[in-house]
Amino acid sequence: MLIFKSNLVSAPGPDGVLGTADDVPTKLINTILVNTNFREAILTDVIATGANFTNADLSLAVFNSVDLSGANLTNAILNSADLSGEPGNTNNLSNANLTGAQMISANLKGANFTGANATNVNFQSATLESVIFINTNATGANFTLTNFTDATLQDSIFDLADFSGVSLTDTRPPNPGDPANLSFRGANLSGFSAEDVVLSGSNFSAYVDANGVVTVTNLSGALLPDTDLNGSDFRGANLSNAIAQGLDLTNANLSAFIAPNGTVFQTDLDGANFNNANFTDANLNGISAVNTFLEFTNFTRATLIDANLVDAKLKGANFTDADVTNATLTGADLTLANLTNADFSPTQLGSANLNEADLIGTILVNADLSNVSLEKADLAGANLTGANLSGINFVDGQAVNANFTNANLTNATLTKGNFRNANFRGADLTGATAIDAVALSVGTSGNDTLNGTFDPVTGAALNDNLFGNQGNDSLNGGAGGDYLDGSVGNDRLFGEGGSDILVGGAGNDTLTGGAGTDTFIFKSGFGADRINGFGNNADKIDLTAFATNFGALTVTQSGANAIVSGAVFGTGNTITLASFSAGNVDTSDFLF
Repeated sequence: MLIFKSNLVSAPGPDGVLGTADDVPTKLINTILVNTNFREAILTDVIATGANFTNADLSLAVFNSVDLSGANLTNAILNSADLSGEPGNTNNLSNANLTGAQMISANLKGANFTGANATNVNFQSATLESVIFINTNATGANFTLTNFTDATLQDSIFDLADFSGVSLTDTRPPNPGDPANLSFRGANLSGFSAEDVVLSGSNFSAYVDANGVVTVTNLSGALLPDTDLNGSDFRGANLSNAIAQGLDLTNANLSAFIAPNGTVFQTDLDGANFNNANFTDANLNGISAVNTFLEFTNFTRATLIDANLVDAKLKGANFTDADVTNATLTGADLTLANLTNADFSPTQLGSANLNEADLIGTILVNADLSNVSLEKADLAGANLTGANLSGINFVDGQAVNANFTNANLTNATLTKGNFRNANFRGADLTGATAIDAVALSVGTSGNDTLNGTFDPVTGAALNDNLFGNQGNDSLNGGAGGDYLDGSVGNDRLFGEGGSDILVGGAGNDTLTGGAGTDTFIFKSGFGADRINGFGNNADKIDLTAFATNFGALTVTQSGANAIVSGAVFGTGNTITLASFSAGNVDTSDFLF
């Protein structure tokens, strides 16, 4: 056994037992110790700054207060070596070159690797308690079977390193509040565990080597409870089956990674558990989160464009002001979710569960909500223009001021819904039911009579939406600005008081606007319709569906009535203005 307490400066290397007074440190400054055998040596109070230990065998050696700063330990063997120490008695490896060194089962408690080059070092089974990795390069290092505890990590590189199965606990930068800024590009962190760890600002995106070969960072099955990943980059990472409840991913980037050759690597969260995680302002564009647990997760202002969230568990999730355009959430559970002012157009939500969800001001233009359950959901002010709502279950829901323009509500259940001031212009409610609904009445396939309604509290007339559907129906809006749609059949529509919108639909219909400035809408195949009491210079005939102009129309007098026809209408489709002079019909009477 070699015991070093001698004073050696620039010596070629030890060849025996050397000793001096205990209070004199041994100096091996800039000493060349290439291929030297220090196996089982005890090195106490040694200053070996700049020394060259290339290929040296230091296995089982014991280090006490050894300064190896700037030393060259390339390919050195330190297996089972003891470099542990307590504050004031630690071993200094700062700025050392440890490239390719073997440190299997070494005791590195308290060791300082600040600025060191630890590329391809084998740390397998090493003890890494209270170690310091600041500005350290540990690219390709092997950390398997190690346990990081109370470590200090900041501004270090762990690209392509192997952390599979490693446990990292109570680890953070030296100064509270500072970002960690670590790089784990292409690293293997499968089964990795991090608890009460600060990894904010870290890079987990894919690694691209000099030849353009891409290595995706593997976090599959990782356990990340209470980990701070604020502002981290996860582009293209594999987080499938990871468990990360309560994770802080504010401002994190989980969008797809695009390689230099254009290959897209999608970030994978399939089957993972991110319940209660915080994705505020995060970029999740294009992620795959199929069957992922995201209950009560915060997505405020996050972007999830083109995200795949099929069958995702999103109960109670908060999407306030989020951008979820073109995403797929088919079969997702969004019970109690908050989608206030979020943009979900034209997102796929077929068969999703939105019971008791808050969709106030949500944009769902051209979205697919077919067969969605919306019991007790709040759609106040939501924009559902052109949306597919066929077969939805909207019982006891709120849709005050909602916009259903041109929406498909066929076979929808709208029982006890509140549709005050909702806009159903051009909507299709064939087969829909609206029993006890407020401001909405829907007929059956028979000959129905539908009347406008009144506010049960104030008694004031409501702005009703009346849909006759099939059959020869009679629709009477009463007071208020109403929307009347006869649909199929020879219907009679009475707007009565207020500025009403009347749509006869297919069949030979009779439309009476009544008091107020009314609009009569005609679409292809409307039939031979009659308008009673058309107000000159007040009421309007809406022909925007035909892309035509006044010059393409023919207006003739037939007895006391004016007849409006045109090739653009097709055979058998005419508009009769009862008791109206053809000479008074001009372009001001139309909307083109």
